[in-house]
Amino acid sequence: MTDGHPRLAGVSSTALVVGIARAAESERRDRLFEDSLATRFLDAAGVDQQAIWTTGQGELFAEAMGDYFALRTRYFDDYFTQACAAGCRQVVVLAAGLDTRAYRLDWPTGVRLFELDQPDVLAFKENVLRDDMPRCTREVIVADLRDDWPTRLVKRGFRADEPTAWLVEGVLVYLTERDADHLLDRIGALSAPGSRLSVEHVTRSMVDTEGAKEAAAAAPEGIMSLLSSLWKNEMTRPPGDWLAAHGWSAEEEPLPRLARRHTRPVPPAFDPALPGTGRVGLLTAVRSS
Repeated sequence: MTDGHPRLAGVSSTALVVGIARAAESERRDRLFEDSLATRFLDAAGVDQQAIWTTGQGELFAEAMGDYFALRTRYFDDYFTQACAAGCRQVVVLAAGLDTRAYRLDWPTGVRLFELDQPDVLAFKENVLRDDMPRCTREVIVADLRDDWPTRLVKRGFRADEPTAWLVEGVLVYLTERDADHLLDRIGALSAPGSRLSVEHVTRSMVDTEGAKEAAAAAPEGIMSLLSSLWKNEMTRPPGDWLAAHGWSAEEEPLPRLARRHTRPVPPAFDPALPGTGRVGLLTAVRSS
């Protein structure tokens, strides 16, 4: 416990990296979004947990990642706005982490948002958010994506006959190709015509480069070695082809183009203009079958 709050530990503590990035972005005059709750999460985590990612090697890691987390956040924010404009009123955020979109996006009337994640992450998160009101109907579901999460989702009121906007952010790199296929099969089985899906697609080969290794080496001791041991996605198919094989028509947003659109530098760890850097795929898809 930290100041009365449940403590984030192990892999779950990496959720603070995104929280730190979102808090910093929210303070910029040219911010791509505003996430006032991010600072609350950091305060709840405490100075010691923050220091892992903000001092020494953690600071070098943040420099290597650049504006990546801010750009990724804005990309998925825009995706949800577009999905709702297309008629989706059901939203599912898988492995939601410290996602606060239920509280900070301007949702249309009638949106129901489902968040799924591990119990330790949700315990920490709910303790911080207990007095806050979301801007849509929010359902929080404790679930492991390796278990029967669809049944829990349906029991909480999810309707498979209604168009849904799905988000798979920060998940695929930790799944084998078989598990990733299984996840997409489950999502597809729950997706009515008109559903949308947005994913961050990262494989081991995309980050197993000299530049990415240097960024990993700059991370806090023990954290990146733990994460890299969990990187299981060795998929070789292009992500658009992979999604198409599961009934989704996808469009990829190259990170350099995304950065240019928001007048930000390409994150050094993923800059194709630099030698030995990694790659990351951001894709949005429509249910095509």
